[in-house]
Amino acid sequence: ATTSTQTVDSNATLIPATATTATLSFFTSIVTSETSTTTAYDKLQVQLIDTSNNAVLATLVTLSNVNKTTSASTYVQRSYNVAAYKGKTVKVRLKGSTDSSLATTFRVDTVSLLSN
Repeated sequence: ATTSTQTVDSNATLIPATATTATLSFFTSIVTSETSTTTAYDKLQVQLIDTSNNAVLATLVTLSNVNKTTSASTYVQRSYNVAAYKGKTVKVRLKGSTDSSLATTFRVDTVSLLSN
C-alpha cells in the first residue's frame, strides 16, 4: 500500500534544568473515512526531539483513525509529562502517515510546553 508522510517540527525550546514540572499539551481533532474501529491505517506520532543531535527522545503518543473524534469541530485535549527531559533544548515533531485509501485528517491546535 502506498503511504504518504508529512512531518512538521516546532521551533526549539529549552526545558530549564531547574524545572520541577514540564508539560506538553495540545488539542487534536481526528476525522476519518476509515471504517475500522480496531486497525490503525492512518497515524499521527507526537515526538519530542533533542535538537543537539536530532534524536527522538520520546514518542509521546501515536494517534490514529481509531482515535477519531465525533466531528471536525470536536477537539480533545492531551497532556504529557516531559519533565524527564529538563536541561535539554527540544522541539515537538508531528509525523503523520496515511495509506492510499480512505482519508484521515489530523488537526492539531494550541500546542504548548509549560515548565515551572
